[in-house]
Amino acid sequence: MTIAKRVTSAVMLATSVAVLGAQGSMVPKLNVRMGLWEVTTTMNIGGEMPAIDTSKMTPQQKAQMEQAMKSMMGAHTNTNTSCISQENFNAASFMGNDEKNCKQTVTTNTPSALEANVACTGDNPMTATMHIDALSPTAIKATFTSANTERGKTMSLNGTFTGKWVKADCGDKK
Repeated sequence: MTIAKRVTSAVMLATSVAVLGAQGSMVPKLNVRMGLWEVTTTMNIGGEMPAIDTSKMTPQQKAQMEQAMKSMMGAHTNTNTSCISQENFNAASFMGNDEKNCKQTVTTNTPSALEANVACTGDNPMTATMHIDALSPTAIKATFTSANTERGKTMSLNGTFTGKWVKADCGDKK
């Protein structure tokens, strides 16, 4: 898995309420409403980005790539919406579901809290933890951390997110 895919996975972890699932066929017990949610994520990306081969890029492309990589580091806040249906809530996984070398563990699964961990081994090890509190059926808050190692460089991601239920109908949002 490339560093870009891992960063994307981590960001999706942080910004999608769909991660409320945790492990295989285990259904999350969180007492939250289905429908459209607004999620505000604050995250900090630190550590080192693995080098990207820019030898076949033009000087302009190389400069743009370096700027894009540099801008990913540090603190960021983002607000978006996600549609959570009962089907994707039940089928969601915590993270790393597409990798055979990842083990997911749920440590808490109650109507008011969900905590899960994932650990991936192999050439690019990764660990992640997320704790979600259902403050009410229409409000959640969460914390998350992850560390990804690729080509000998470790990048960390940690942060928080808050979510508020907007309405039952998601419209065109999937």
